[in-house]
Amino acid sequence: MSQLKDLIGIGIGPFNLSLAALSSGVQQLHTSFFEQKAQFEWHSELFYPDATMQTTYLKDLVTPVDPTNPYSFLNYLVKRRCFYAFLNTNRKTISRQEFEDYCRWVSQRLSNVHFGEGVREVTYDDKGFHVRLDSGSYRAQNICIGTGLKPHIPDAAKGWMGPTCFHAKSRFNREADLRDKRVVVIGGGQTGAEVFLNSLCGRSGEVKSLRWISRRLNLEALDESAFANDYFTPHYVNEFFSLPPLQKERIVGLQKMTSDGITPAYLEEIYRQLYLKNHVQQSTTPSEVLTGREMVTIDRLGDEYRIVVKNHVRDLEEEYFADVVILATGFKNNLPECMEPLLARLKFNDQGRPHLSQDFHMAWDGPESSKIYAVNFGRLTHGIAEAQTSLMAWRSATILNDLLGREHFAFKDSGAAFLTH
Repeated sequence: MSQLKDLIGIGIGPFNLSLAALSSGVQQLHTSFFEQKAQFEWHSELFYPDATMQTTYLKDLVTPVDPTNPYSFLNYLVKRRCFYAFLNTNRKTISRQEFEDYCRWVSQRLSNVHFGEGVREVTYDDKGFHVRLDSGSYRAQNICIGTGLKPHIPDAAKGWMGPTCFHAKSRFNREADLRDKRVVVIGGGQTGAEVFLNSLCGRSGEVKSLRWISRRLNLEALDESAFANDYFTPHYVNEFFSLPPLQKERIVGLQKMTSDGITPAYLEEIYRQLYLKNHVQQSTTPSEVLTGREMVTIDRLGDEYRIVVKNHVRDLEEEYFADVVILATGFKNNLPECMEPLLARLKFNDQGRPHLSQDFHMAWDGPESSKIYAVNFGRLTHGIAEAQTSLMAWRSATILNDLLGREHFAFKDSGAAFLTH
């Protein structure tokens, strides 16, 4: 049995990596973070050449709350000897592949992160949390769940998942050979846009036909305006937290396109490519964008799929046939299986969501001195920014301040939002 840790993190995605990087600079804290994967990975199934972050590189793992921290993106550039070359690209955002490489660089330099070590079970007794791994076990005064979102699979598709019907975030997407295939993409957000454009451009082979099905009445752009970006500030999150629960849910719904829209530049490129193929090159390969439609059923007929959709504009059903179906149907929160022994002790609301404090710890029947923190579980408690990387450093600092019982990280210059509810 190892020494008692102040905090153990379960899972190492960007959010828990941010927590690990910031906590490594707090000498009196003993933290460890565990991940079952062999090394840091982040949506590598979706590393298209044109896939970019939607957030400025300055909102990295540490900079917004600790700009002198050695694990900043700017220090990564300096150590990689590409600082000036990067500046000359004149970019505000970076590619997702670049972001993953930065995070991997950080993870390789931290002594408190451990890969190839999956957490199998978490229990609690009067000595604290007991965290069991394949290689042994640890004691922890507090834990933080950061295992990330899981792909959402519509009920209609659950029986057909495999190499020809798969979620975009799967190895099948990375390995897909779409040559001479009839391809249907389902889901109208950024992921659907990326899958459609890269299929349209033949990056996985020249398709026989390509259709993109979305419930949205149009392909809606990400709202990147100045006032919309106020939602992604600490001041706004604190204001939002004080609202009544029903108001929060309504407001998050109204703010959807600040998080789940498609980047305008990407929409322009899709339109440009459709124009070139259909009007300049006069391609005979059918490529359609079918909006206002929702998948009802999907069936396997021999080697092909029959997809029935409801056309909400014309109030009728349509059917399409495909050799490959790619689901861009989003993600959902799930507590990891290792938390099963503690589920009965957690408090959930009527919708089955855990109660989350302003400092990001879950309500449970254990002592106040032992907390279960959770990152990316607070979209309806802390607001639309919760799932984004925009505020991950601020959230990590908030958790660490709560853990320490004092303001180790100061937020005096966090920037007041101009919007007030």
